[in-house]
Amino acid sequence: MTENETTAGKRSRRELLNEVVPQFERFIGNRENYIRVLENTIATVLQERRDPAAAASEKQTSSSVDELVAMQQLSNSIGTAVEPNAIISTLIGLTEQVIPVLEAGIFLFDSSAKHLMPLTLHGSQRLVDEAQQQLESGIVDWLFAEKKTVVIPDLSWLMEDGSSRNFVLVPLILRRQGIGIYLIHTEKRQDQFSHQDIQLLTVLANQAAIGVENWREHAQLIKANNELKMFQAQMLQAAKLAAVGELAASIVHEIKNPVGILVMQIELIVSGRAIGNWKEMLSTQITRISNITKRLMNFSHSVGEEYGFEPADLHKELRFIVDIIAHDYRNKNIDVVFHLAENMPTIPCSVNHIQQVFLNMLINARDAMPEGGTMTITTEVRNFRALIRFTDTGTGISPENMSKLFSPFFTTKEAGKGTGLGLSICNKIVSNHNGDIKVESEEGKGTTFIISLPIKRELS
Repeated sequence: MTENETTAGKRSRRELLNEVVPQFERFIGNRENYIRVLENTIATVLQERRDPAAAASEKQTSSSVDELVAMQQLSNSIGTAVEPNAIISTLIGLTEQVIPVLEAGIFLFDSSAKHLMPLTLHGSQRLVDEAQQQLESGIVDWLFAEKKTVVIPDLSWLMEDGSSRNFVLVPLILRRQGIGIYLIHTEKRQDQFSHQDIQLLTVLANQAAIGVENWREHAQLIKANNELKMFQAQMLQAAKLAAVGELAASIVHEIKNPVGILVMQIELIVSGRAIGNWKEMLSTQITRISNITKRLMNFSHSVGEEYGFEPADLHKELRFIVDIIAHDYRNKNIDVVFHLAENMPTIPCSVNHIQQVFLNMLINARDAMPEGGTMTITTEVRNFRALIRFTDTGTGISPENMSKLFSPFFTTKEAGKGTGLGLSICNKIVSNHNGDIKVESEEGKGTTFIISLPIKRELS
């Protein structure tokens, strides 16, 4: 083989490596294309290794392949990183495949862009001070203007034997905007840095910038999700208090009766005209009042943002809610009939939330039976699910309203009665229990709401 052919082979490899870096930057916004370019490039380099003309540079080519593979690993790992320590540890680990690293860190601008703040506490205070010093000296601004990586000597480490340490400053650029720098402290001599070293560090930093953006977006999503959970908890609590408010008149009347009996009995005792077992009578009425207030307090208890699942007896919770609304039902001439399954196991659920669903079902049925009627509550176990049916003999639901039932703020009640959030909240609660609600209705004959809940909580 001639010298010209050998020179051509070397030039081909140099041109290949010079071509790779622009390809990385061009495709960095699209991981699939980016990885495809890497795989094609690796295949090309491996093909050159089989070319006899490349035999003299086999070691260099092998190193290039390793570095390209490292780039692909970074793209896969840092692209899914959502935690700062994972970003920096991955970045440093891959940087060490390019140059020796004493310490390194990512530094991001604060809101004023006058300070560089460390992404993590990984580096020393010396590294933090160095980053700020380079910002104040104008070097960082130059990095962004020129879009270049620079190597600056560590002036505090100059030895007579010629050994030295250097700082490498790599700009972090995202969508043509500088967001910070990647600062590396290394023992590699300045004259030993190759153009390929600089280019590879630049590619690593670009990928790190994407990792930082992913982390920021993930943090914002978590914050938004937490705020949504808090809002949902507040909405549920408001709905519970609204439900109690709807029952206020009947609750007051229910308490008024035992209070009236107590007042009358006490007057007889004071006048010396007490008859019968007055102590037992007083105790009975006091217990009755206590039970009413306890039920209301337990139901009105504030609901947390998270669903706390625990084994619950659905029949017990159904009777508990029926007791709350019982006096109101009696006033409206509504009878309650139970048909409860004998083999109903405990159900993993958030008791406070499920109680809210049951009460909403009973309140809606009450409003659908203005002239009185019957509420039939039926439970059964089928296909590892618990089914709870609430069947009323009310006015029913028109076909045009069936599709809107679970829409927020939709209500058929007159102004001032109902917020239109009850069924929407119920649907959300049941969905969070991996269950569902179905409705069957016929105008003039009544409605049945069927709630289905898994007996064994499904794993998410």
